Amino acid sequence: MTLLPMLRFPGMARNERARQVAVSIMILGGIAGIFVLVVLGRHLPGLPGEFFARVAGVITTPFLMEASVCFLGLIIVMLLNHWRRVRDGDELVYLDEIEDAPDDLPPSAKWAVYREQPLAPENPTAADLLEGALAIGDHESAIEALASMDDTERHQPEIMKLRIALAKATGKEELARRLESELAG
Repeated sequence: MTLLPMLRFPGMARNERARQVAVSIMILGGIAGIFVLVVLGRHLPGLPGEFFARVAGVITTPFLMEASVCFLGLIIVMLLNHWRRVRDGDELVYLDEIEDAPDDLPPSAKWAVYREQPLAPENPTAADLLEGALAIGDHESAIEALASMDDTERHQPEIMKLRIALAKATGKEELARRLESELAG
């Protein structure tokens, strides 16, 4: 969620610099407004007037005024930095590079950046390879994955469904019907 979703200036492009300036103007304006209210509050009758007169006297004392403005500025900077880090997330990223990439691969395809730690690489099973190759339409790789399976694995119901889908995708309707009858029987 942005701090200033509806802030628009006529003729000014909506960019990050304009938003930063607007936020700082609003913060300084808020501080100045509080200071004016404290100074005007000393004209109140009775105890509130005396309280605001003392507070105004303390915050305008030369040494205390500089120290309090420095402390207030430090707090504002820390709060803005915390808000930005919550909004943008952690700056830590994970970089994954391919060492033995083909030469015809573009340089930008040889690396990837992840915000969360990627999963550890694992060797997929032949069934996973078959399912993935079938999902992307790589029928040659799907046939290779199917050929690498043993006979008992090829006759499991999940693999039979994938074999039927592969037969239909490659236009082998007779094989698909035979596999469907084998799966049903």
